[in-house]
Amino acid sequence: MNNFSQVPPDASAALYFLPGQYLFADFKESSVSLKALSSDQVARAFRKVHTDTGWLGKRVLRYREAPEGNAIISYEPAAIRRITISFTDRGLVELAVPLPALILLGKGIEYYLWAAVSTQITANTNLAVAPLPNIGSGKICFGKNEVPETHPSTLSDVWKLIFDTPFNADHTGDRCHSEPDDIRDLLSKLAADKVKKFPKSDLILSTTTVEDAWETIVEQRRYDSRF
Repeated sequence: MNNFSQVPPDASAALYFLPGQYLFADFKESSVSLKALSSDQVARAFRKVHTDTGWLGKRVLRYREAPEGNAIISYEPAAIRRITISFTDRGLVELAVPLPALILLGKGIEYYLWAAVSTQITANTNLAVAPLPNIGSGKICFGKNEVPETHPSTLSDVWKLIFDTPFNADHTGDRCHSEPDDIRDLLSKLAADKVKKFPKSDLILSTTTVEDAWETIVEQRRYDSRF
């Protein structure tokens, strides 16, 4: 136990796994102090450990692992997308519609979706109401669909679920300026007119930023009634 030659030179401590117990080694300038730990003590020590990437780019802005649930923020750029909408009189209708940049925040198995005017999405980007049904105060209603836990490996599945699941009449109001009663009417018009880009004037902008949403939903350091 006195041979620490393979310990990284900048290490300040180490945890050794021994039969039936653990040893915590605290490296000091002139000596090494050892302390025996039980499995419960080790579990408690790591229970509050968080990993957080900080603000990234390339469509994944940030990812964090924590005991209370992983969290991630990603985005999809503005594009024409094929979505299916349920209408009372027409049933299920597939539309090719232009959608603005969309920002997705996931925590555990709960997901939130917003839009953005900007094409460069950062922590300081202002959020806008996502011009889609089935989203209440940012939170996505997936109905009876099974939603995967938040993780980079499941991110593409969540985006696919958003675009592939039919949208219905839930939360269709107050999603845009020109059709405040039902966002489906605007989406139908955009598809029928073969509009290439979602009209920015129809987005309901907010002063809340991406970082504000993270602080409220993930960190829970502030309260914002919009979430």
